[in-house]
Amino acid sequence: MPLQYINEMLGLPELEIHEILSIGENEVHLRAYPTARLQPCPICHSEHFVKREGKNTPRKIRHLSLFGKKSYLHVPALRLSCSRCRIGFVWAYYFVGPKQRYSRLFRNQTVEQALGSTAAHSAKMQETPASTVQRMHQDAIPAESERLVQQAWNEAKQMEGLVLGIDDFAIKKGHTYNTGIHNLRGETMLDLLAGRKLEDLRAYARQHPEFLGLQPKAVVMDLAKGYHTWINECFPKAIRIADRFHVHGYVIEAVQAVRKSVQLLLTPKAKEMLKRHHRLLNPQAETLPEQELSMLHTLLGYSSLLRSVWEWKESFSRWYDYSANVSLAQIGFNRWCQQGTQIDHEAVRSALKTMRNWEEEIVNYHRCRWTNATVEGRHNRIKAYQRRHYFTRNRDCYKAGILIECNRHKLFG
Repeated sequence: MPLQYINEMLGLPELEIHEILSIGENEVHLRAYPTARLQPCPICHSEHFVKREGKNTPRKIRHLSLFGKKSYLHVPALRLSCSRCRIGFVWAYYFVGPKQRYSRLFRNQTVEQALGSTAAHSAKMQETPASTVQRMHQDAIPAESERLVQQAWNEAKQMEGLVLGIDDFAIKKGHTYNTGIHNLRGETMLDLLAGRKLEDLRAYARQHPEFLGLQPKAVVMDLAKGYHTWINECFPKAIRIADRFHVHGYVIEAVQAVRKSVQLLLTPKAKEMLKRHHRLLNPQAETLPEQELSMLHTLLGYSSLLRSVWEWKESFSRWYDYSANVSLAQIGFNRWCQQGTQIDHEAVRSALKTMRNWEEEIVNYHRCRWTNATVEGRHNRIKAYQRRHYFTRNRDCYKAGILIECNRHKLFG
């Protein structure tokens, strides 16, 4: 292949390939020289007084793969001097940093692979030491995280009808938690703060005036009182919405509590069947395949109380899906609560008490139909990130890595 075509494939206009040194089974070695004769002095920024003083040992730079093989560029380390400034300096190549052995394009490609998986996987793909890939990854994280977060905040500030999602996830379940702030409409994670208590949230608002500068139309949260108090203080005009996923969880817990009490009164065979297939009680019946739906009806035939509470749960799902407006939703919610009062079980009474306490926030879903479903998906990605990186001890790196993981779809956009 003519050398000019190799020059075009490499995509490095500052270099010109002069010679193919060797082509092995897995490697290609090329000798290249700068296309320019001189470089400006780093102090006076002029070439007029610059001259060449000789060469040091050539630099060997790993570049992107060429012909399916690892490619290495051998470039001269030219010594230069400026007679005006009386300094000596070495030729600076723009495609590779000073004292580095990997080109910028190679580093970018390697980091892109590592962000989506692990340093070990990227190292295997690039046939590079894992420690080297890890170092590239750590070097790239702060700048990329800052760029993505700034982009997400700018988008949120300019967005009309902004809808925020607030939810926490565990670092150590039952002990340590983080709280994420999400732009649901823009599908981005805005920030991550340590803790989930009200004093932690208030401290964050004081330290970040740009958060108070947002103008959300609505904020979606679970039923944690601290979140609603905080959002009411920060955005009193915003619609506070109780997240459907969390609200529905209270109803499902009541169904399972009834199932456990019913289970004790059944025959051993029926008890074993109900225990084995208890998860069929949770999803909507219309989402189940025919075989599982048949098994569900068998389970409901074991107890009239179990069937009643299951029908009550199904009515709640239909209320969420089919309420046409807020006024009809209010009427339907009251009817659903009346249906629950006819079920004589402590778990149902407890769930109804919670629902009545949060009636306004639950019904607000029909004013602005948003949920934290995408946030829950991000939590799964965060947990996977934590397992891959073994809970990075440096808080700044940990936070930056999570923000990149959750905004990765805009990383190279």
